[in-house]
Amino acid sequence: MTKYQVEEIEGDTVLSSGIVVGNDPMKAAEVTAGQRVSPRALQDHWFRVVDEEQAAIYEYGLAGPDERPEPAAWTKLSDLGQPIHGKARGPEPVNEADHFYDCPACGQRVDLRDMRQVMWHEVPGHEQLKPEPEAEVIEFPKRK
Repeated sequence: MTKYQVEEIEGDTVLSSGIVVGNDPMKAAEVTAGQRVSPRALQDHWFRVVDEEQAAIYEYGLAGPDERPEPAAWTKLSDLGQPIHGKARGPEPVNEADHFYDCPACGQRVDLRDMRQVMWHEVPGHEQLKPEPEAEVIEFPKRK
């Protein structure tokens, strides 16, 4: 397996950067893109994959239209789908507050047990998620 440095680029601006371990650079780009890619042909939104061991650089664009949802359209936690429960490494925290952290970018509290929230707050330039409406308590008439 090879370690690839993958950058998502819009024009000349690097949107995200990370390490992907895989068998080939195209698969590493697809993991980052979340959909199929093809060799780049002058697209503004593209992915640079660097294989430092082989001193090689690969460029890929999205194969077909960008099928990823626009993050700006997401505003509520429920927009991200069903909860994705994380698993604690090591002993469970003793204090409930230890399951949360403040996002350094937007300041919102993030529940580490819900991977949707964690991944949302990893996206550069994200906004705070709007709180969900609370459950409504329904009172039934009392029997006489």
